[in-house]
Amino acid sequence: MYQTSNEYKQLVYADSTRHLLNIYIEGNKVNPDYILDFKVSHNLFSNDEFSLGNVTAKSIEMRIYKSSLPDSYNNFYVETGIENEIVPIGYFILDSIDKNDDNTITIKAIDYMVKFEFNYDGSNLNYPATMLEILQDICLKAGVELRFYFFFKQR
Repeated sequence: MYQTSNEYKQLVYADSTRHLLNIYIEGNKVNPDYILDFKVSHNLFSNDEFSLGNVTAKSIEMRIYKSSLPDSYNNFYVETGIENEIVPIGYFILDSIDKNDDNTITIKAIDYMVKFEFNYDGSNLNYPATMLEILQDICLKAGVELRFYFFFKQR
C-alpha cells in the first residue's frame, strides 16, 4: 500500500482537482498531449480458480499517437497524482498492440505479476529451506528482481 498525505486524500475526489498522468515508455516520459485514452483494470478469477494468496493482475490500456512511440516499446511505467504528490500505478510489459486507422495505436500491457505464472520447481534447494531462500529462488526463476528482502529476517 502506498501512503499519502491527508491533503491528498481530501483533494483526490474533488471535482476541481486536476490529476496528473505520467506514462514512461522504455524510461522516456510520453508527452501527455499524445495520450488519447487510458484505463487501468484489475483481473481476478480469470480462470475461475481461487486460492488463498491470489494476487490481482493489473493491466493498462492506452490509445496513443504512433508518432510519439519510440522504436521499441515493451516496458511501461505509469504514475498518477496531484501536484507534487505522485503515486505509482506500476510497471507493465507489453501484452498486445492494435494499430488503428487514425494514426494511433492501442496498447495493452500487464503488470509484472504475469512473470510468476509458471510451474515452480524448488527441487534444487537444500531442505529444510527458509521462506526467504524459497522466495529468492522463485524470483530468480521468474526473472524478477527481489527488493526490500531485508524485511524478512531468518530465524
